[in-house]
Order: sequence, then structure tokens, then C-alpha cells
Amino acid sequence: MDIISELPDDLLLRILSLVHTKTAFDAQLLSKRWRNLWKKLPTLYHDYTSHRTQSQFLAFMNKTLELLESPVLESLYLRIVPTEPSSGVMLRRYLLAKLQVRELNFVSISPIALQVKKGIYQLQTLVILRIECFSLEDGYGNQIRLQSLKVLQLRCVRYSSDASLSNLLSSLPSLEDLLLDRCLSDKSTRTLSIAVPCLQRLTVLRCPDYCESHLMRLNVNAPSLKYLNVEDHWRNVYSEEKMEELVEADVNVSYIDTEKLLLAIISVQRLSLCVVTSKILRVNVIFNQLVRLEICTCQQEWWNVLENVLLSSPKLCILKFHQKHFFGTTDPTVRWKEPSSVPVCFASHLETFEWRGYEGTEDEKKLASYILRNAGRLKTVTIYPVITNPDIRTRRILKSHMINELVRLSGWSFTCKLVFK
Repeated sequence: MDIISELPDDLLLRILSLVHTKTAFDAQLLSKRWRNLWKKLPTLYHDYTSHRTQSQFLAFMNKTLELLESPVLESLYLRIVPTEPSSGVMLRRYLLAKLQVRELNFVSISPIALQVKKGIYQLQTLVILRIECFSLEDGYGNQIRLQSLKVLQLRCVRYSSDASLSNLLSSLPSLEDLLLDRCLSDKSTRTLSIAVPCLQRLTVLRCPDYCESHLMRLNVNAPSLKYLNVEDHWRNVYSEEKMEELVEADVNVSYIDTEKLLLAIISVQRLSLCVVTSKILRVNVIFNQLVRLEICTCQQEWWNVLENVLLSSPKLCILKFHQKHFFGTTDPTVRWKEPSSVPVCFASHLETFEWRGYEGTEDEKKLASYILRNAGRLKTVTIYPVITNPDIRTRRILKSHMINELVRLSGWSFTCKLVFK
């Protein structure tokens, strides 16, 4: 007995939505129960690689879109070969004329950057749009009709000029979530500008491949922003206005004016930093809302960032160190120096301290003991030491030695829980 065929239509459609549309289409050969069921699918997944030739792919695409019964499509995934005929026919003749698409994933399977067709910009029902491996051109500003779009993700997209991205964003009045991943660009492009008043989440990952010699600027003007994630090489990340609604920021960058960035995000509550320290906080910056701070220990003199932010964060409750990246050895002549003053948060708020990648160097021991000695409200201290010896008994001995060293150096009594993982 065919147990699956006894399932209700809603459940069968959910199952068929998990596979390529061609597979769902072929399922109707199993029995009458499956016949034409695919026409009710809320999700279509068309992949060029599921067909032998491009002509077969286009013919199947045209047929399924013509026969689809529902005018509303929750999600449409198109993975195509980047040729003019394939992209033009699919988007102009069928999507615009027939479908009300809520989510569109438009992916090229070739590194050749084909221009995004203007037809995409006229899908007024779109809420989520993901574009991968295409070129973003100018000149479509007055033809963009994406009034309902809330989520935009651009991966491996090539920008023809400084204005190509900003012109698109200026035509998206409802945009709340923006992701830029591997932002390719002609060498004439020097600045990516993001000015979206209603934007709440911004993720910018991996700027151009040639960034170390042709560094770009990232200009963010998003006063409603609540989450910011910026990674990789940028010459500068700055904002024309303070991000007063910002709750969380994760910043991992090099070649940056750290001071400008921190001035823009002073309202942040949760902050993760991996930044250079050449320019930092020449003016007074107070992080009155900061309660959680994570510092990456991979950068040279990372403790300078730590000290400046700690002294400016009176309400900090959670402090974490974590070596996320590896940029070579540090200069052994550069030493950590104990600050002349103790951060206010040590006596009033700091309750949790965590250190991942603790190696037990002289500088690390001094810094850890300084925190244990002065942070009187600590409740939990968790340290993840780096011990390469595979022998379990030896590892336990080394961990015990590290604990005893910290206790001795800090003169610390066990007023809170100390754990070596």
C-alpha cells in the first residue's frame, strides 16, 4: 500500500516543495493521486543543471509557468546559465504577465556577470529578492517598482559605478534587511553608499578582491539600523549620522579609522570588535548602553582597543576575548601595560568574563590577573586555554598550573566560579 499517497494535499505539497520542480513534475507518473499536484506548488525551483540542454530547460520553464494554477507564488528559485535568451524570455514573458511572486532567488551558474533585467525591478509583490553573480547597472531608477521589498541580498554582484547601488536602494521605500556579499566592482568605484532610512539590518561581507591595493569606503546612512555586521578590508567605514537605534554590531575590518566608526555606533548594546588600533578614540566617546563586549585578540596591540572601550562603558556586564582570525605572529617587544585607572564597570556591573584561545603568555597572564583582581562583582570566569599536548593527564596538569598562576598573580580569592574548559 502506498502510504505516502494517503497523505493530505497540503502535506504532499510541502514535500514536493523541497525538491526541484522537475522532480515534482515527474512525480505525477507515479499514480493518478500525484497527477497535476505540482500545479498547486507554493514554491518552484528551476535549475538549469537538471536539464540536458538550454532549450529543454526553457521549454520546461515556460510550460510549468503557463500551467501553474495559483496566481500567487510564495517562492521562485531560478538557477540559470547566463545567456541573453534564457534570462530575457523567463523574466519578461512569464513572471511579469502571470505571477505574483513573494520571494525570488535569481542565481547565475557562471562567473560571467550578466546584467540584471529591468523586469525584476517591476515585480511589485516581491518581499524578498536574492541576486547572485549578476551585474548591477545604472539607468533603471524610474523603472523600479519594488514598493513591497523588505529583504535584499546581493552576492557576487558587480557594480558598474558608485551610483549603481545607491540608485537602487533609493527606490526601495520598505527595505529593512540588506546583505552585500563579495561586492565586486570596476576599479573606478571607490565608495559604496547605503542610505536607507527604514533599514534595520545591514550585513556587508568581503569587499573587492583587489581591496588591499584599491581600498574602498563604505558610507552608511541608516538612522533606524538595529543590527550591523561588517567584515573584511575597508579603507573606511563611516556614517553621516549616529545610529541611535543600533542594538548589536559585529565589526571585523582592517585599514579603518576606528574612531569614526565607534563615534557612529555609541548607542550599541552588544558589540564585537576586530579592528586595527592605529587611530582610536582621540575624543571622548561614552558607550552608555553597552552591556556585552567581545574583542578579537588577533590584531597587534588589541588590548588598546579593549582599554579604550572598557573605560568608556560604565554598564558593561559581559566581557569576552576570542581569537577569531590568525594574522601571523605579534611583535614580542610590544607589551601590555596596566592602565592607570580601573574601569567603572569593574566595580559596578561586570559579572561574566570569558577568554577563548588563552595561551598563558606573560602579557595574557598579567591582563587576566588584572581583571580578576579589580572586577569585584564577577560571578563567572571561563577560560578556554590553548593546550596542544594530546595526553589527557598532561592537559589536566597544565590547566591546573594555569589556574594556580592566575590565582597567585591576582591575589584572587574564589568569590566566583572559575572554570578552565
